[in-house]
Amino acid sequence: MRQSRAFTLIELLVVIAIIAILAAILFPVFAQAREKGRQTVCLSNQSQLIKGTLIYVSDYNGVYPFGLRGHAPENVVYFVHDLTHPYRKSPDILTCPSYPNDGGGSDYTGANWQQNQYGRSLFSAIRVRCPQCRPAGTFRYNAYTFNLGLFGMMLGMRDGRGNCVGAPSGLVARCFNPMTESQVPQPADTIAYLDGYFPRGYNRTEWRAWIDYWYKWESWPRHTEGMNVAFADGHAKWFRYNGLPTGGRVITGCPSRSESGCAPYARPTYYSWTNHVPPATRRTCGFSEFPTREEHFECVGHPGGVPNFGDFHGVPGTCAADMNCQ
Repeated sequence: MRQSRAFTLIELLVVIAIIAILAAILFPVFAQAREKGRQTVCLSNQSQLIKGTLIYVSDYNGVYPFGLRGHAPENVVYFVHDLTHPYRKSPDILTCPSYPNDGGGSDYTGANWQQNQYGRSLFSAIRVRCPQCRPAGTFRYNAYTFNLGLFGMMLGMRDGRGNCVGAPSGLVARCFNPMTESQVPQPADTIAYLDGYFPRGYNRTEWRAWIDYWYKWESWPRHTEGMNVAFADGHAKWFRYNGLPTGGRVITGCPSRSESGCAPYARPTYYSWTNHVPPATRRTCGFSEFPTREEHFECVGHPGGVPNFGDFHGVPGTCAADMNCQ
């Protein structure tokens, strides 16, 4: 009769070690593959988003939709996604599967805003400054920020003397018109949308959304330290953070703010991608290079007029290097 031979302890330990080594090698690969899939879905979402926007532009005589719109006494605040609402089949394309939030994006309105229950949404922070403000309400979650230089911001209206007045109560009057197709000479280089987040406060101790003042529309490299970007010609592409487009050097000879209402040029290129958050601050806030959740943005706060992770409100080839001209 043959005698069966059992594994020795050494052999068992060797097998376990081999399995552990293989797991250590393969698990990151699986994680990267999953993230690549999420990145692809997000890219598809942005592609649909910009194509719907361009249909809107075609229907409105070549004029881009407002990035932000509102005035008194109506006090309804419209974002670009409210205006392009008829041109998309589902609000799901406004969300990103890599966004660390149950809704796949920033909560703009809260679940029961119709009953004045805004939760901890963006609008709950807006209403600290503008209690009368309410959202248009065509979407709740959003993972993408937009180029205010391209889409403009109209909080108020022009009076007979050309002054910008009539903003929703508590907000700063801003009258930056959206661009037209004929005013965008390089649409393939002009950013329309990208992965981002609009923080609900200047920092985590000040619960007030400065949608009208600091232009704190943060870019967010959440796809393997890269971002998906949609351009004004209708194409969308993923870039590593250190390989994002700059839009080229700002053209010279443009008027200053005092002459025409154009924002001053704080950088040599139309888009600037610099991590302005010091390493010590990042460590204190719980991340190494880029935020991995919304709370990280609230923790690092805002440095002023320059966003922490990217400045992208320019239109290459024009005098709108930061915000649109009045």
